[in-house]
Amino acid sequence: METDKAKKIIEEMFNLMGTPAETVAYTLDAKRGHVFTVKSVEFEKVSVAKGDEVARDLVYLLKRIFNKSTLPGEEIFKCTIDINDQQSKADAKIKAKALNAAEEARNLKTDVLMEPMSSYERMVAHSTLSGLDDISTESIGEGRERRLKVKYLSI
Repeated sequence: METDKAKKIIEEMFNLMGTPAETVAYTLDAKRGHVFTVKSVEFEKVSVAKGDEVARDLVYLLKRIFNKSTLPGEEIFKCTIDINDQQSKADAKIKAKALNAAEEARNLKTDVLMEPMSSYERMVAHSTLSGLDDISTESIGEGRERRLKVKYLSI
């Protein structure tokens, strides 16, 4: 099974870094795909910036391994790796910023532009605001300047 193989790869990579993973938990999320939550006491010695980099690199590696033989029309292996809850904390900050932008759009009755974000961060913000009747979202811009426009809808 892909998830068991992915867990073994993650554990092996942490061992090779000299920061063994105590646990690697797995869940399936409708938006984020396969989510691997890693707990590693030794990894705490790595800076937060490095932690984000390691998680991105591991996600890239897993996608390369599992999407290598994917044929057109087949499901793509989509995953997220959350090391010591760093991703969860970052997601919470993005959600709070999105909700603040929505509140500002409501108060000013106008569109609000958020700061440039990665595609993942924009997805988190879009998802956070998707259930609101008076708010819609749109990604605008290109490349590193791509950002979210939070639009107030008068109802």
